[in-house]
Amino acid sequence: MPFDGLETPFSYLAKFAQVIDLIEAPGQWAKHSYRNPGGQYCLKEALNVAGIAEIFEPLILREAVEVTGREFCCLESFNDWPDTMHGDVVFVLQRVRDNIVAGQVTLPAPAVTTTRFGWDGRRDATAGSWVSMLWRKLLA
Repeated sequence: MPFDGLETPFSYLAKFAQVIDLIEAPGQWAKHSYRNPGGQYCLKEALNVAGIAEIFEPLILREAVEVTGREFCCLESFNDWPDTMHGDVVFVLQRVRDNIVAGQVTLPAPAVTTTRFGWDGRRDATAGSWVSMLWRKLLA
């Protein structure tokens, strides 16, 4: 497909919905571990599974500050803070989602991927050594 690998705001939103689905039910969310043997996810691992942790971590942390009135250094500290309950995490995620839908959040520019055929442009010794060796054999 011509647009495989191209991220759009809509695909970010679909991946964010996947995060919400992973931890929305109370029995699916965990504290103090990324993923436990029972199949429960912490907030950070749910974002990692969806592949959007780097994009959404700052947005979630900003919203967590507004909801809790407390600063967190990372998602893990918000997730594992003793006063954080499952409802808090889901509420923060829903507010981030609502802000995205309302256009109040600017998502990063889509990652453009290009497919290159043939030589990949590397200029190190391993990239061209077999070619130069072939030429030497042909010219000898």
